Amino acid sequence: MIDNPSKIITIEDVMRILSISSKKTIYTYIQQGKLNPINKDDWHIEGRYEFSLEDVARLKEELKKPGLTTKEVAQQLDISVTTVNKYIKQELLPAFQEEYRGINCYFVHEKDLKEFERTHEIGRKPSKRHFYNNEKNIALFQLFVKKQDEKEEFARIISVENPIMAITEKHQELTLDELLHQGFEASYTIESKKIITKEGYATFVFKQTAYAKSTLYKLVDLFYQYLSPTNMRITPQEEKEQFSIEIKPVLLTESSQELVELLESVLVSGKINKRSRGIYIDSDLEVIRVKVTSDLKEELQQKAKELGKRNIEELLLYALQKL
Repeated sequence: MIDNPSKIITIEDVMRILSISSKKTIYTYIQQGKLNPINKDDWHIEGRYEFSLEDVARLKEELKKPGLTTKEVAQQLDISVTTVNKYIKQELLPAFQEEYRGINCYFVHEKDLKEFERTHEIGRKPSKRHFYNNEKNIALFQLFVKKQDEKEEFARIISVENPIMAITEKHQELTLDELLHQGFEASYTIESKKIITKEGYATFVFKQTAYAKSTLYKLVDLFYQYLSPTNMRITPQEEKEQFSIEIKPVLLTESSQELVELLESVLVSGKINKRSRGIYIDSDLEVIRVKVTSDLKEELQQKAKELGKRNIEELLLYALQKL
């Protein structure tokens, strides 16, 4: 007779408690001896495996992650999991392998990630979180419009941190909920774009303004619509009351001379060219090819690793900038 039947649970309960979606994983734990059904030898009587809650609680404790997963590291650094794996392979980011939920995974200790952020440029790269709220799909300076009686009133997002804030053209600061309640809607939807792999960025610098209808903000709208935050970086420069926007090379299918002049007025680095199909914005990076011996290449790779540079190209650029 069972002393405490309330502690007897089924395989479905075990899956829920351990947050596991496949029964196959549970059967693997049973085969490995990590989980022991109380009726392992005569389960056919009940027609199912049954488990004690204490045994499942013990296994849940054992299955706690031994560190940060590569996905969690990628989210903290605002980079891809592929890039995280590359840093691990290059031994730039200390990691260790351990079995977790039946799979061999890479993990990173929190202290090692903090040290990596402190000593490597990637760790100091501005995150997209400060200018793009992925959950709400709302971006910094994004335009909102309220239409009423053939009139339009404008507002701009001024913060994507919680709570998301906006300012109207009447200089009224509102939360996103208040903005929507007053009848404002996003002027456009930010659609995800593919990552642009062409090297380099064009950089623009804008003066911050509370004027929601500012012409300069219209450029930001264009960048969001053509590039999405995937191919942009916005960095506040609070001491100068301005912000810089770096964008990947892109063709804007717009052709007005007024737009060209506006772009050129805030361009810091890069090139703007009128093409038959529109306006092409490019970085000003040029490729320089250098041939070195295999020994020197290996030495440069090691030096790049020591200085936290992603590759030899970054190392050489860093060295030239120091001249």
